[in-house]
Formats: sequence, structure tokens, C-alpha cells
Amino acid sequence: MDGLIKSIGMYAGLLVLIAGVSRGCNVAFNNRTINNQAYHTESRATGLNGHIEYTRYKDGSQDVKIYPSWGHRMFSSELHQDLNGDGLIDRIRQDGPEWKDNRLNTILVRKFDYQQNKARFDKADKELNSLMNKYPQGAK
Repeated sequence: MDGLIKSIGMYAGLLVLIAGVSRGCNVAFNNRTINNQAYHTESRATGLNGHIEYTRYKDGSQDVKIYPSWGHRMFSSELHQDLNGDGLIDRIRQDGPEWKDNRLNTILVRKFDYQQNKARFDKADKELNSLMNKYPQGAK
């Protein structure tokens, strides 16, 4: 019984170590700020393996690119676009994994798809506004 408990503890410790290394690599590779005359991007690691990129362009438009926390680039990603800088997401584009040909899954356009996808647009609006408040120094 003691051997089983030690083995379980060893495997649990190994999993914690792997998770810590994964998170550390994710932060090292994805936490960055890019300042450019045309745009300002803030990229931040999320979870063990995902990240989110917030870009504000000089013309006032904005993008939020979301890579999932599990299986970075192995599963779907989303691009949320605020085309006129009003703080509302105008388009949501969901792509399948990067290894897949023809990976476009769907594009939702607020003008046509809001009523059927209200919760999804409202959640995207909330995320955008949170990032706008968190990173107000974007390209203006």
C-alpha cells in the first residue's frame, strides 16, 4: 500500500512539474507588448497553453484574438473585430485548428446574427471592454 501511495504522489508531482513548465513557457513565449505607429498589441498568456491578443489600431478599430487554453493551435481559435471602435464586436470569426485545411468554421456578423447569437456577442463585447480598460494606452 505504501508503494502505491508513493507512486501516486510521484506521478502527481510530475504532473504539477509539467504544468508549471508548460505555464512558464506559455508566459515566456506569449507575454509581449508591440508598439507600432499603426497599432498597439498586448499579448498575454492564459491558462497553461493559450493566450489572448488585444490590438488597437490607429484608426480606432480593434481586434481580440483568442487561442484556447488547452491545445494551443490544436483546437479552435476566435477573432473578434470591432471595426469602428465603438466598443462593440462587429464580427466573430471562429477557425478550426491550424493543422487543418479549410479551417474556417463560422463568421458571425452583428448586423445579421446578433439576435440568434446574443449571448456570444454580449460575452465578446464584455471581453473587449475589459481589455480596453486594462490597456487604454493603445494606438490613438
